[in-house]
Amino acid sequence: MKVGFFLPNATFDLPGSPEVGGIETFTFDVGEAMQRLGHEVVLFGGRPKAGRRHRPTTLRLALFDYVETDRVPDLGKRFRRLVQRLHFGWVSRGAWTAERFDVAFVAKPFDWPVAWLWKRRRPGLRVVMGFHGTDFFAGDHWFYRAVDREFAVSRAVADLAAARVGRRPVVIHNPTDPRFFAPADAPAASNARPFRLVSTGRLVGWKGFDRLVAAVAEVRRRGHDVVCEIAGEGPQRPRLEQAIAAHGLEGRVVLHGRLDRESLREFLARADAFVAPSVGLEAFSIATVEAASMGLPLLLSDRVGTREALTGEDFIEYPALDAAALARGIVTLIERRGEARWTARRPRHERIRRLFDPEVVAARLLALGAS
Repeated sequence: MKVGFFLPNATFDLPGSPEVGGIETFTFDVGEAMQRLGHEVVLFGGRPKAGRRHRPTTLRLALFDYVETDRVPDLGKRFRRLVQRLHFGWVSRGAWTAERFDVAFVAKPFDWPVAWLWKRRRPGLRVVMGFHGTDFFAGDHWFYRAVDREFAVSRAVADLAAARVGRRPVVIHNPTDPRFFAPADAPAASNARPFRLVSTGRLVGWKGFDRLVAAVAEVRRRGHDVVCEIAGEGPQRPRLEQAIAAHGLEGRVVLHGRLDRESLREFLARADAFVAPSVGLEAFSIATVEAASMGLPLLLSDRVGTREALTGEDFIEYPALDAAALARGIVTLIERRGEARWTARRPRHERIRRLFDPEVVAARLLALGAS
């Protein structure tokens, strides 16, 4: 089968940058898994601007110039993104048509008008929409007729999509790489050393890191020796630095910035547990699955879609807007550090591998595209 992925911003910059996140990581991981399963895969992406680069990959890339969203008239964020995708679809149209794909994967409602144009030229092309979020725009449903099948990365996203387009997508979760994110030797459980809690993600408001800083301060006031380290970069960093200083947490809450893949694995390997404190809807958190694949126990807010694929053997849940509950959850993690079953990393890794291995996810997507 010949498969095309249409995702311009997958190649704008490295994962973790302002433009590149979970959807882009998903595309590379799934596309490379499809290659390993014997299929031909091409990713249509934006040609990186000066000073930018994309992650290394075995995928064949078709790169074209794109327009930056800030160069589009400011009639709203979604208008700018729609214009960006329409422009990219136009400049890449000849090369896309020449590939004669069997199946095309798109990841944003902004791509539906482009897919509609593809189908006018090649009605036999199978278009699969992956719902990773809710970037809908006025009139988008008119172009949805170009989509043949759909999937969503979580039940919450599937519900939102069904309400918008009238068809409920099947749920297929994002993958992770269990060969790379594999358990190392766990730090020895001991009350004599600080409990090391980690988190990763873009430093933006809806990720809830400000609440995490406050919760760590409360837990330390209760007498628990906890250190929290956060990997990621974003516009909220100055505010978080101020909060850390205000709570007297210098050296106890540490902002590491964006880490490369190898450094991220080491960062997770040294931890005792992982927390995802999102207060906005997180359709699916690849970072959470990476941490679980490393064998870490998880503390997740009820806004993190990943938790529906896990069990009570892997995570503790708390209400996202309840700051006291977040603090109690951290205390529970500390209190359970001596439970061998809860802290055993290999069994947790095996559970994650069976669910989120890229080949498993890729096979499901290929079957969807062929049906």
